[in-house]
Amino acid sequence: MSCRAYAAATTAAAATANRRCDGASARGGPAGARAARVGALRPSFGRAVGRRALPPSFRAMRSDPSVTMRSSADTDDGGGSGSDGKEDLKKSPPRRDTGIAPEQEVGIDLDGDHANGVDADGNAVFRKSGVDVGDHGYRCRWTIQGRSAQDASWETRETHWEKCDASGFKELGAEKSGFNEDGDTWWETWKEVYRVERDDRDDDSGPIRAEFIERSADKWARDKTNHEWHEKWWEQYSPSGYVERQVEKSGLHGAQAWWEKWGEQHGADGGETRKWTDKWAQNGAGTRWGDKWEERFSADCISGDKKGETWRVAASGERWSRTWGETIDSSGEVRKYGESTTGETWDKTETLEKFYYDRTPEYSWDDIKNISKRLLSIETPDEKDE
Repeated sequence: MSCRAYAAATTAAAATANRRCDGASARGGPAGARAARVGALRPSFGRAVGRRALPPSFRAMRSDPSVTMRSSADTDDGGGSGSDGKEDLKKSPPRRDTGIAPEQEVGIDLDGDHANGVDADGNAVFRKSGVDVGDHGYRCRWTIQGRSAQDASWETRETHWEKCDASGFKELGAEKSGFNEDGDTWWETWKEVYRVERDDRDDDSGPIRAEFIERSADKWARDKTNHEWHEKWWEQYSPSGYVERQVEKSGLHGAQAWWEKWGEQHGADGGETRKWTDKWAQNGAGTRWGDKWEERFSADCISGDKKGETWRVAASGERWSRTWGETIDSSGEVRKYGESTTGETWDKTETLEKFYYDRTPEYSWDDIKNISKRLLSIETPDEKDE
């Protein structure tokens, strides 16, 4: 079993599951339609006086709470009948809205012994480990382990790996999948990557022009009622101060669906900051709605603009939308403007006495190096020779 083929060891249930999440579910019905009529999400420069005019914290960004997968982490006893709860925690789907876990929580283990047999409860267990090598100093340590019930009512699989090559590339990752007695099916992947860009791409020992650490998580689950959700988290950091973060979430239940994205970019060396979001939903009865906005601020954080749109399409095909925008210049003058398909229009200018915009990313390069210590400790061929 090679590192490159680790996915082949995931459960048949996870492998055959429909991983497409064409959206997700459940903000439908009259309540959702009323929410769509509330109006545009309009973060205002005017409300920025003395505090941050920002969307909610990146950590706090939530998807529609009306679709909830059962998770052992949501119960008081750890989710199972085991003496310490650890066994049953592995027999539950990943938790939603938890972002990218730190290395310590992933629990990557590449040093265990081989196993192939049954445990004290009669469940089948196995564990395999190996090392793959290839061209250009490629090396991958991997471990695949699994456990399944005697009656095939539940099964879990995990793959852990660390990779590197002569270019300085390093990767630490894990994939988990399974199904349980309650009808839940799931899979998730977690990964950290360190890579460099050199002045001469063909010279692995040449001067390093740029370094990057990337962190990601991809999670999917479905329960016995066919409630389904999917989340993808991704982050990139550089010593230059460049930061990019993205989240994509979706859910599905029958014809009800929702989908949303967020992102933020912080330019290198204190450059421009950009943040955005885009959301839509459908209620299964032909009505769709959504909103989106984007904001950009200059490096000096004293000028920028915001713009957005809220929209709704009825089952009859009738469309309503409202667009809006705000701009601020270095003098503190703010222009606010917009229009809607029902004939609304506005365009006014006002002057702010005070304005503050905090463009500082949640994590710095030093913070991420501290979070990714195990990734950075992987030795490349050049480091082993030193």
